[in-house]
Amino acid sequence: MPNLPSTYSRYVLHGTGSFDVLKLEDNVSLPSPRLGEVLVRVRAVALNNRDLQVAKGQYPGAEDKIIPCSDAAGEVVQVGEGVPKWKEGDKVMASFTLGLERGQMDDVSLFGTMLGAGCDGVLAQYRVLPAHALVAMPAHISFEEASTLPCAPVTVYNALFSGPLPIKPGMTVVLQGTGGVSVAGAQLVVAAGGNAIITSSSDEKLQRVKDWIHNSHNHGGAGRLHTINYKMTPDWDKEVLKLTKGGRGADKVVEIGGSGTLEKSINALRQGGEIDDIGYLAGGSAPDISRLILLKGALLRGILIGSRKHLEELSDFVETAKLKPLVDKVFEFDQAKEAYQFLSEATLVGKVVIRVA
Repeated sequence: MPNLPSTYSRYVLHGTGSFDVLKLEDNVSLPSPRLGEVLVRVRAVALNNRDLQVAKGQYPGAEDKIIPCSDAAGEVVQVGEGVPKWKEGDKVMASFTLGLERGQMDDVSLFGTMLGAGCDGVLAQYRVLPAHALVAMPAHISFEEASTLPCAPVTVYNALFSGPLPIKPGMTVVLQGTGGVSVAGAQLVVAAGGNAIITSSSDEKLQRVKDWIHNSHNHGGAGRLHTINYKMTPDWDKEVLKLTKGGRGADKVVEIGGSGTLEKSINALRQGGEIDDIGYLAGGSAPDISRLILLKGALLRGILIGSRKHLEELSDFVETAKLKPLVDKVFEFDQAKEAYQFLSEATLVGKVVIRVA
């Protein structure tokens, strides 16, 4: 067993309202793993927009006195009894929902096992976690890169590859914005031989995504990447139709905006296609969704997160295709508030990460 300290440091949300309630706590007694548990030395934590909502008290299940954040990568330093799978030194990631081993969010009790809101999260130097909730990191990426996988990429992986209409080579998927969900989704679509269309208000951000994917292993894969600046092309739904063969529309739209963009998303969809609703960042008033979905013969599917099984599959995909997550900026552990501030400014492309140790 490595020479472990007797205490460690962690961040705790003391109240809600803003990320100014994030407080660093030092000299916390280091816990030991019990039956079926593992002690992980956290090396990196990635932030999500959800973390801003939790700090502001805008997320269901957000509580006072909770360790925030859901996405972490680190190494096993101590193994409890009854854990044959993991050993000291293994590089691992924690599943977002500790109780969701496979399938979808079909039990309300699972919300209580969501890291960083339902239960204590991972913005700490050490964390005891259930052994069944851990997944091996892809071998070719860093802790900082691996920490980005458990939430946004797993969610979009679930949207793309599970459900009634999994993507196949040649299919077209629309992704909104250049945040963690859409960048990871575009990488996965192109690597799988599909055609990804990303929308954004910034040509600079779109170019960064194009360059990242083009310069990656095998130029990102067999598929193609198209971009649309929705400020320059307000009728981006019509542009999607132009980019698809015969104007048939996209097979899938990964919906990030919510009510403010949903009507155009349905317009951009092919007959019988699928909307995978992941977010609601755009605000706005909701259209007559029932009529639009009915006329398109479309499927509207809500995607909350993915399971541990999805994270395992994603990790294998990332390693096999030699994908590299796009990390915009890395902050140190004592700069957690600065990382939250950077994320809140919405200028990033990809993910923002806090290096813990």
